[in-house]
Amino acid sequence: MKLWLEKLRLDLTVNWRLSRNQTTVKENFLVNLETPSGIFRSEIAPNVRYGETTENIQRAFNDWTDSVDLGAIINLDSLRLATQNLKFHALSFGVESVFVSFLARQQNLSLTQFLHLPAPKIRETSFSMPIMPVGEIAQYLRPLSRFRALKIKVNADTAVEMLKEIRKETTARLRVDGNEAWTDYDEFLRFQETLKGMNIELIEQPFPSSMAAEYRDLKTQTPYKLLADESIEDVGDFAELSRQFHAVNIKLMKAGSLVRARDLLLEAKAHGLESMLGCMIETTIGISYGMLFTGMVEYVDLDGFLLVKDEPFHLVSEAEGLLRLS
Repeated sequence: MKLWLEKLRLDLTVNWRLSRNQTTVKENFLVNLETPSGIFRSEIAPNVRYGETTENIQRAFNDWTDSVDLGAIINLDSLRLATQNLKFHALSFGVESVFVSFLARQQNLSLTQFLHLPAPKIRETSFSMPIMPVGEIAQYLRPLSRFRALKIKVNADTAVEMLKEIRKETTARLRVDGNEAWTDYDEFLRFQETLKGMNIELIEQPFPSSMAAEYRDLKTQTPYKLLADESIEDVGDFAELSRQFHAVNIKLMKAGSLVRARDLLLEAKAHGLESMLGCMIETTIGISYGMLFTGMVEYVDLDGFLLVKDEPFHLVSEAEGLLRLS
């Protein structure tokens, strides 16, 4: 049994600008597991917000493989023990998911059968729009009319101007993603007033996750659904999250585990929260794992592979805004 990482350089179709950083290139890792049953693959999409650089990921992977007996991973329990101290959520996901794929093959089960998931569905995805100059919006949106929902990255300085221009160009439902851009509660309430008459479906994580009291108050003040992203990672206090938000965004790279992602989605539902299945900028290897959960969530935001130039694997296809496993 052999496990190794292969760095992927992904050129993007756009300057990917959020409230905290921007880039035209993404560096991920392909995870390869070679076994007598075949070769299994997954992906690691590092997120700098959580200290996940390619250097840190590679170093943590090397340290982990030096300390673990891969041959002792024979079931979910031994896999959980082997990976419980694995540093970085994205790395944990990449390693866990290739072993889950291997264990499922050992039992001649599909991944959905092995994980006790409902069958994947063909689902509508939103398409994401980074922060950009107003003058570039019309050109960016022109080829995206097939998407019935758009996820708009905003910051506190340019959000109003961007959204007004977007509204001129599309009738799509808008999912406004703040990426923790607002730290002034009253300023956000003033921004919220400008959204009247727009087709706002969700507002995602406007404040830093530390502003729990503000979120609790905002939930009673806003006419919009609030979606948690940075406020939930691999664990969550769902009783508290339900006081702050209407829905949660579960991303496999943050959950660090297919099994944990499933459990988080089940716990969210038990606490009356809706769920979105989100992603980082990933190839269709990573997105194909996300597609396993499309039968469990109300919202799908799995467009990360559509932002990659010349995506190489083609495991997921998109037509008219609908995603399906290829």
